[in-house]
Amino acid sequence: MQRKVFCSYIFVICFIVGLIGFYSIKISYDYYIQEFQSHILKEGNIISKHLNVIYSTKNFMELNNFIKQTANDLDVDITMIDKNGNIISTSETNLHNVNLKNMPEVQGALRGEILKIIRKNEVYNKNYFYIAIPTTLNSERIVLRFCVPLLKLNELMTNMIINVTVSTIFAFICAYYLSKKISEPLDTLINTAMKVSQGKYNKNISVTINDQIGFLTETFNMMSIKLNTTINALETENKKMEAIVNSMINGVIAIDKKNKILMINSQCYELFDIKNTYCKGLDFYEICDNKDIQMLLETSISEKRNIVEIVILKSNFNGDKILRIYINPIFTTKNQNNSLGTLLVFQDVTQIKKLEEMRSNFISNVTHELKTPLTSIMGFTDTLRSGAINNQDMAIHFLEIIDIETHRLYRLIQDILSLSEIETRKEDTNMQYESIEKILTYVEGLLRPQAEEKGLKLTIECEAMPFYFCNKDKISQMFINLIENAIKYTEKGSVMVFCKFQGEYFVLQVKDTGIGIAEESIDRIFERFYRVDKSRSRKAGGTGLGLSIVKHIMMLYNGKVKVESKEGEGTTFTISMPYERETKNK
Repeated sequence: MQRKVFCSYIFVICFIVGLIGFYSIKISYDYYIQEFQSHILKEGNIISKHLNVIYSTKNFMELNNFIKQTANDLDVDITMIDKNGNIISTSETNLHNVNLKNMPEVQGALRGEILKIIRKNEVYNKNYFYIAIPTTLNSERIVLRFCVPLLKLNELMTNMIINVTVSTIFAFICAYYLSKKISEPLDTLINTAMKVSQGKYNKNISVTINDQIGFLTETFNMMSIKLNTTINALETENKKMEAIVNSMINGVIAIDKKNKILMINSQCYELFDIKNTYCKGLDFYEICDNKDIQMLLETSISEKRNIVEIVILKSNFNGDKILRIYINPIFTTKNQNNSLGTLLVFQDVTQIKKLEEMRSNFISNVTHELKTPLTSIMGFTDTLRSGAINNQDMAIHFLEIIDIETHRLYRLIQDILSLSEIETRKEDTNMQYESIEKILTYVEGLLRPQAEEKGLKLTIECEAMPFYFCNKDKISQMFINLIENAIKYTEKGSVMVFCKFQGEYFVLQVKDTGIGIAEESIDRIFERFYRVDKSRSRKAGGTGLGLSIVKHIMMLYNGKVKVESKEGEGTTFTISMPYERETKNK
């Protein structure tokens, strides 16, 4: 900016100074010549009068002295020439015996004209100013030629050029500082504007001048403050909006008319397994290659209507997901026909669908499990009513079956109620410090007859450990279900129970030599009514809820379970229960 202003000043200064200098020199030159000519003409008239007296006496000595003295007084060279161009007298030392008739000024004077000539003197190699004045002495035509070197005029011109040059240099210096003074605030304004354009909105410029630039600077500062306030407000609102959107449990994506992503929240990154950390501006189809979702999106855009559908999202990493997708066109408030883009909301309903399926399966299983003993009871009751009651042996056999099915139905109902109670709680109740050794001794007393009846060796080993803060009945039920499950599915061999204190946990391990569990069934054995071998389970009298109850009791205490099994060799359950609450040795 300063260079442009400075160059502009230089151009104007050079033009003005050149123009003024040219005309000043010309005017001075003309004025000098005119003044010199007037002065010579006046002096020439005076000299002519004196020469008229001297020339009439024919005293050439006096004439020469007068010419030289006058020339010396006037600081000019004077030459007196006759009508033939011969020199009568002269003050010039190198001008004797020379005929000057051919000189232009002499020829003009002989014609009665007064001519002024500037030419170079060959002898002195300098420019001289010549003026010849015609006069008459004793009726004889005489020419008085005055000659003066242009040294003074040259000195005057040189001084003027020097003054003009000095003035020009001074003007250049003034132009430089003036351009700097003008451009500095503009450069500051430009640099600050560039910083503001880069996002540094808090920049402010100090105002030191009270002119248009100062007013512009004040206006810019006000604009910068308002812009900074507006941008900060927008950033705050955007951060709030981004925080709100990212806090949603559903995935949200907004796209424009060209399917370019305008907004995407963090849940979508997990849903679609997106590796790219910044997706704004990408095509929606780049992150979602699901054909069903793409078809629903195109339908919503073409028909300009809302769509709610269930789709299955395939994934090789996180497993398939069931999504409820909401697709809504984005319209302006004033024009419902002008779509700005599309909003897509993805709700992961995988767990909901699984729970619905589990509920459906649970109802089906409960119905089936209740129906089976009830059918037996009803059937044998009808048989007894039909006359079998009169046959004592048959009646006793049927009544024993009815009793077995009644107890089975009772256990099933109790397990269902117990499981329902445990599931509705976040933590256990009626808790106090209990001895794990005593609980295991109690459980051993209950289950040893059952093991001995099947010819199994039941071994229970328990190390000394701190008292555990728990509900005694719940822990007892968990131990009973685990050990009883091992006894039921072991036909020969042994059931071994080990309990020890390890770090901040007590660890219970139940190991049997039973039928084992297939690898694909291990993850499902804690589901309600799931049986690895249904016929064997019903024969053993199980309800299918024992391990599910174990799982939920364990969850009340933040426990962990590990299952190791091989078909035909046996199964090992390892449960780790943390000492989360304060413990004490008693």
